[in-house]
Amino acid sequence: MYLKRLEINGFKSFAKKTVLKFQTPITAVVGPNGSGKSNVAEALQWVLGEQSLKSLRGKKGEDFIFAGSQTSSRLSRASVAVVFDNCGKKFGDIDFKEVIIERRVYRDGANEYLLNGSQVRLKDIIEILAKVGLGASRHHIISQGESDRILYASPQEKKEMIEDALGIRIFQLKRKEADRKLEQTGENMKQASSLRREIQPHLKFLTVQAEKIKKAEEIRRELEEKLRNYLKRENSYFSAQAKKLDFEKEIPRKNLLAKEKEIKILREKIRTEEGRAAQREKNDKLLKIKSDIEKAREKIRQLERETGRLEGMIEFKKSKETEKESPAVPSEEIKFFLEKLKNKLNETLASDNPEKIRESVKEILLAINSFSGKFSSFKKDFSGLKELEGKMAKIEKDLFHFKKEEEEYQKLFSQTSSEIQNSFKNLRETEREIYRLESESSRIKDGLRGFELAEEKLRLRKDEFEKEKKEAEILFGKFDFSGSFEESKEDFSDVLREKLKKEIERMKIRSEEAGGMDSLALKEFEETKKRDEFLAKELKDLEASGQNLKKIIKDLGIKLEEDFKIGVEKINKEFQKYFETMFGGGRAGLKLIKPQRPRKENDLEIALKIESQEEDPETGIEISIDLPGKRIKSLEMLSGGERALSSIALLFALSAVNPPPFLVLDETDAALDEANSRRYASMLKELSKNTQLIVVTHNRETMRSAGVLYGVTMGRDSISCLLSIQLEKAEKNLTGSYPQ
Repeated sequence: MYLKRLEINGFKSFAKKTVLKFQTPITAVVGPNGSGKSNVAEALQWVLGEQSLKSLRGKKGEDFIFAGSQTSSRLSRASVAVVFDNCGKKFGDIDFKEVIIERRVYRDGANEYLLNGSQVRLKDIIEILAKVGLGASRHHIISQGESDRILYASPQEKKEMIEDALGIRIFQLKRKEADRKLEQTGENMKQASSLRREIQPHLKFLTVQAEKIKKAEEIRRELEEKLRNYLKRENSYFSAQAKKLDFEKEIPRKNLLAKEKEIKILREKIRTEEGRAAQREKNDKLLKIKSDIEKAREKIRQLERETGRLEGMIEFKKSKETEKESPAVPSEEIKFFLEKLKNKLNETLASDNPEKIRESVKEILLAINSFSGKFSSFKKDFSGLKELEGKMAKIEKDLFHFKKEEEEYQKLFSQTSSEIQNSFKNLRETEREIYRLESESSRIKDGLRGFELAEEKLRLRKDEFEKEKKEAEILFGKFDFSGSFEESKEDFSDVLREKLKKEIERMKIRSEEAGGMDSLALKEFEETKKRDEFLAKELKDLEASGQNLKKIIKDLGIKLEEDFKIGVEKINKEFQKYFETMFGGGRAGLKLIKPQRPRKENDLEIALKIESQEEDPETGIEISIDLPGKRIKSLEMLSGGERALSSIALLFALSAVNPPPFLVLDETDAALDEANSRRYASMLKELSKNTQLIVVTHNRETMRSAGVLYGVTMGRDSISCLLSIQLEKAEKNLTGSYPQ
C-alpha cells in the first residue's frame, strides 16, 4: 500500500491519539452523524497543506484543536501525521523507507511542518507531494458536500485540477518559477545597463585624474618618506616618555596602594574587633560581674552570721551536758570519738570538691549513727548537739562554695577590666596609626599629581600626533612603526620637531599644486574600471541566462501542451465510459477554452507574448454534458443526483488516467439510489486496483466493497473514538446499526 497510516492527535474531536492503518485497497470510515468521521478526511486534507480554513469548516487555526468538554480539558496543540511507503523510491531523492509528513498547530495560530521529524517549509511539502501526483488543487480529496466542486469551479481552476490529476502540475510550477527567474533576469539586465551608462562619464573623468596622480607620484613619495620619519620619531618619543613616567611613579604608586590597604585593614579592625559595639559589650559584661560579686558577698555575710549563731548554740549545749551527772558512756571512748569526728570535719572543710564533701558527710553521719546505737543513753543526751553540728557542717560547706565563687568572679572582673583597658588603648593607637598613614598617603598623592600633569601634557601631544597620523593615513595608508628609532636628546627637542613639521607642510603644498594629493582618485579609478568590466561581463552572463530560461520555458510549454492534450483525450475517453455507466448513455467531455482577445494585437505584442510564453489568464477547461433524453444548456440545470453522478464519473476518470497514490471520498455517494450505489461500489473496486481508496460513507453497498471498516463513535465526553472491523465481521453488522 502507498498510504500506510494516519496518526491524529488533538485534531478537532480526536482528543486522544488515534491511528488508522490502511492495509487494504479500500478502507471505509463509518459512523453516526456528528461522530467525527468527516474529521478523518479533513485531517488528511489539513496535513497535506490545505490553507483554506473554510474548506476545513474552521475560521481560525485554534478551531482545529480539541476545545475540551465537561469531562476533559482543552488541549494546547493539535497534530496530524501521514505515513507513506517509500520502499520503491516513490518520493525521488528522499532516502527513507517511510516518508512521514506532520503538521502541528498551536493555540496562537502558529503552524509548523515536519518531514521525518525535521522542520521544513510548506513550499517544500507542496513540491514533494506534487512529485507523486498530490497537487494543491485537492482533486484527490473530495470533502463532504464538495463532490460537484469541479463542476462549478472556474475554467482556470478546472485546468489546474486536470493538470494535478495528470501529474503535470509540477511542470507548470517549474515553468512559473522559470518565468519568475526570467523576469528577474530582465530586471537585473536593466539595472546593469543603467549602472554602466551612469559610470561611463565618471570613468572618463577618473582616467584624466589618474594621469595627474601619476605625474605627482614622485612628490608624494618624498612627502611620504618625511611623514614616515616624523611619525616614527613621535611614536618613539611617546613610547620613551611613557616608560619613563611609568618607572618614576611606580614606587610611590605601590607605596600608596600599600598604605591604602593598611588603612583599610585598620579601619576594618576598628569596625569589628575593637569597635565601639565591642566595647559596650565588654562594659555590660563587667557590670554583670560586679553584680554577681555583690550577690556572692551578701550570701557569705548571711552564712557567717548563721555560723556564729550555731556556734553559740553548740557551746551552750556542751556546757549544759558537762553540768549533768557523768553518763553511762565511758569518758575516754567519748573523747576518742569526738576527736575522730573533729578531724573528719576539719578534713571535710578543707576540701573544695563538692562530691568529696558529700562523701565525707555521709561517713560522719554513719559514724554518729553507729556510736549512738552502741550507747543509746548517750545518744539521747546528745541528739540536739548532733543536729546543730550537722547544720553547722552544711553551712560551712555552703560558705566555702560561695567564697570560692566570689574568688572566681574577682578573677574574671580583673581580667575583663584589663581587657577593656587594653582595648581602649589599642583603639587609640589604631586611630593614631590611621591618621599617620592617611597623612603619608596624602603626601604621596600630591607627588603623583605631578606625574598626572606630565601625563596629561603627553596625552595632549599624542592627540595631536593621532590627528597627524590619520591625515597621513588618508594620503598614504597605514604606517608601520615596527623597528627601533635611533634617538638622541636632540632628536626629541621641540625645535627639531617644529622644523620637521614646517618641511612637511611645504611638501603638502607642492603636492597639492601638482594635483596629486587626491590619493583616493586612483583607487576610485581602478574600482570604477573593474566595476565597468564586471557589469559588461554580468550583462553577457545575464543575456545567456535569459536565453537559456526562454528555451526552458518554451520546452516546458511544449511538453505541457502535448501532455495536457494527450491527457485530456485519455480523460475524455474514461469520462465517457464512466458517464455511460452511470446514466446508461449520453455524452460527456472536457474542452479547452481559447481566450478571446478584446482587440487586435500588433505583431510586436504577439512576438513578445510568444517569447515570454505568457499564459492568458482566461485559458481554461469547460465541461460539456448531454444526458440521454434530456437537453442541457448549462450545468446549473442538473439535479442534485445528476451533479453527483457527473462529478463521480469525472473524478473516477481522472483517477483512472493517472492514478493518484490515494483518493479520499467523503460521502460522495450520499445522493445515490440503490442501483447507482451498486454501480458506484463496482467502480470503486475497479478503481482500487491502482489507487488506495478511503471512503467516508453511510452507504451499505460502499461498505461491502471495503476490506476494513473503521467505526467512529462519540461518547458523552465529546471525544471521537475509533473501532476497526474486518469485512467478514462488518457484513454481519450491516443489517443493524453502525459499529459501536
